[in-house]
Amino acid sequence: MISSKPNIGIVGGGIGGIAAAVALRQAGIDAVVYERSAQLGEVGAGMMLWPNATRVLQRMGLLPEILERCGSSTHFLVRSSSGAVLMNIALGEFDVPAICMRRSDLLAVLLSALPREHIRLGHTLSKLEQSNDEVRIIFENGFEAKHDVLIAADGIRSRVRSALFGSSNPIYRGYTVWRGVASYEGDAISPGANSETWGAGKRFGILRIGPAKFTWYAAANVPADHVDGPQGRKRELLAAFSEWHEPIPELIAATADEEIRKNGAYDVAPLDRWGKGRVILLGDAAHACTPNLGQGGGMALEDAAVLAKCIANERSAVVALRCYENLRRQRTRHIQQRSRLMGAIGQWENRVFVAGRRVVTGLLPASLFEYNLRRVYSYEI
Repeated sequence: MISSKPNIGIVGGGIGGIAAAVALRQAGIDAVVYERSAQLGEVGAGMMLWPNATRVLQRMGLLPEILERCGSSTHFLVRSSSGAVLMNIALGEFDVPAICMRRSDLLAVLLSALPREHIRLGHTLSKLEQSNDEVRIIFENGFEAKHDVLIAADGIRSRVRSALFGSSNPIYRGYTVWRGVASYEGDAISPGANSETWGAGKRFGILRIGPAKFTWYAAANVPADHVDGPQGRKRELLAAFSEWHEPIPELIAATADEEIRKNGAYDVAPLDRWGKGRVILLGDAAHACTPNLGQGGGMALEDAAVLAKCIANERSAVVALRCYENLRRQRTRHIQQRSRLMGAIGQWENRVFVAGRRVVTGLLPASLFEYNLRRVYSYEI
């Protein structure tokens, strides 16, 4: 155990950064979070939190409050564009549930466990320097701070990662994802069922985030510089998915055009190291993955819990950081690779490949997928 409590700074006030601050505080170590935005708020619609993620939230004592803001998930359907169920994957019996919720609600619950004086808004990192004893960070507003340890949770385009290892661009994987939240009171979605529908070069996912409330996502093969059509995103999506099964067109139609978010599917090349000296990466800054397993938020929560545990248990802060990255590197690399593969298969556009995928998916036993998923979701800190 570290003989004196380290003075820790965290760059990035998203889910990973705030979760790290909460986990450290619960271990008796305070941290200051620096966020570039003038106000805190997660960008995005909804998200899945699989048992590996809800297990971390239970460990933090936050799961009861989370469960008041979410929708349950007992099984996951893979469907064809006509609506035929190709596979029904049971999510199994775990000690904690799989759930769906708004990203903003998750952040709000995490923030409720952290005093606001530990968060400094409007701080965009400009420069960092480190010696054997400390890390000095300088922000664009002129503010300077010194910390024993700096945690970088500043996302896929991390400035800290660039400062440590040189500039590197995220890798576009050939498709873009649109997301929205809509109300739906029809009977086309059975209780506890979330789903992803596969077509030729397109997919559509539906996740229940509360009573009669759903988050949805649409993926399509387009260039990285794809520009919205003159009539807006909603019209473009309605045209692309007009003949798909219910309630896909209904969900798109029930979402305001200005509330539909659009992001390219990017990840980063795996890093051999996540830090240098007293600086360490966390979440997307270290191992951003494409959004095909619903594990981006889960990996950030796992990182936060493992990092806090290492810092609390090791005698040296520097040793703690090396311990953390050694514990996390193999798992996150596996998730990156698997997510990339699932996205590539899901976005197949060749009609022969699509037909073959449908036949194989319909023939493979769901128990095989359940077994593989269990390996991911059973992770313990």
